[in-house]
Amino acid sequence: MGIFRKQPKQDSPGDWIQPAEMTSQSGGPGGPPGPGARPVPARLCPVNATGQGDWLRGAVRLAPGSLLWEPDPGVNASPVELATATVIPAPAQSRRGQQSMVTGPQTPVGQFQLELDPVLFEMSQVLVAEEAAKRAGPTADPDAFSPPAG
Repeated sequence: MGIFRKQPKQDSPGDWIQPAEMTSQSGGPGGPPGPGARPVPARLCPVNATGQGDWLRGAVRLAPGSLLWEPDPGVNASPVELATATVIPAPAQSRRGQQSMVTGPQTPVGQFQLELDPVLFEMSQVLVAEEAAKRAGPTADPDAFSPPAG
């Protein structure tokens, strides 16, 4: 018997992280991350019509319904909510043959570049949305499937 065996494909972020690992002390889904959330260091760069601004040091905090970038202490910037951001292809800033580690989120407050792997960013968005939905419980969607009466 070999030491390598084929691993099943992971279908969603929920397959590789358990809900108990997502720590939040906020009031509910969509609220700001609580002090128990573990930050992921990531620089953020605002982009405007004249080009991009300075890279700002900070961290991304995950919580149910929230993917919040917060500036490091001493950095003059406002937090940016990224959970529902649309990803715009960011200019490639990597060496030839390597995948870019910059994501281009477009939010209601503006367009940014985030120094975070695009695949990891997308998986994080899915994870926080799934966890918020689980905590919110079943929804009363009028278009949802209902079994035939009988």
